[in-house]
Amino acid sequence: MRILLTGATGFIGSHVAVRLAEGGHEVVATGRKPALLPGLASIPGIVACERLELGERQDWPRLLAGCDALVHVALGWGDGGLAMLAADTTASIALFDAACAAGVTKVIYTSSTAANGELDALNDEHRQNRPTDFYGATKAATEIYLRAYAARKAFQAHVVRPGYIFGEPALAGGRAQPDQRFFEICRAVRHGKPVRLIKHDGTQFLHAQDIAGLYLALLEHDAEFSIHYGLSRDWTSWADIAHMAMEVAGRQVPIELEDRGYGAEPCLFDVTAMQQDFGLSFPNAERLRAHVAWVMGQV
Repeated sequence: MRILLTGATGFIGSHVAVRLAEGGHEVVATGRKPALLPGLASIPGIVACERLELGERQDWPRLLAGCDALVHVALGWGDGGLAMLAADTTASIALFDAACAAGVTKVIYTSSTAANGELDALNDEHRQNRPTDFYGATKAATEIYLRAYAARKAFQAHVVRPGYIFGEPALAGGRAQPDQRFFEICRAVRHGKPVRLIKHDGTQFLHAQDIAGLYLALLEHDAEFSIHYGLSRDWTSWADIAHMAMEVAGRQVPIELEDRGYGAEPCLFDVTAMQQDFGLSFPNAERLRAHVAWVMGQV
């Protein structure tokens, strides 16, 4: 397939770019960070690279010409409800319109588990969204629009809801996950200082290379519309991460836990759909240990 990929210079998007190209696809990559474009352009299978903001709508028809699929990873951000709506949801809808006009047959949209908002004990992809912030709200809103495109037979539409994605940079000069908690924990352990965490806090961490495999699989998915969580099957606490860091460093430091009332039983995301549809099920322990060791080498 020939694929237009947005957000290709971001953390998740760069891993997706590499995986799609390795999978034999022709990738037209767009992103905000011009310094990373030469690295992308050097990857066999990436046939074009351009610096582009999500809101620069005039360029989408040209870039989508001849494309079979759109993989939309880029995020628009705004301060406040209207600004967020304009920067992400409205801009994404304009991109979907352009994809439809260009004859694209498949769209993969990057949402977030933030679209879920308030969580139940176990959460599948079809529970009612109850977002608690504007970021989650704009992702939930864009999902609804994408479902409407699929219902109108504009194209096949698939939603990926990433959770906490971690990993090493995919490109020279790139970055690891934007969240700094791995680095803060490893830095504290390295310098023999207490690690400060929230009691019972954790998630189903997933490596960026693994979620990139989900995008690759979705390109062959035949459903008219689907939603899949991008998460590991395993729940891991931040305290577990701290203990991994201590093992790597060969030293023990105190863990100071702030009690914010989180229950001992975590809220979980049901990832069985990913396994049923694609045979994908990701444990995370070895990936996490390797990443902690890598972070230790950076701090």
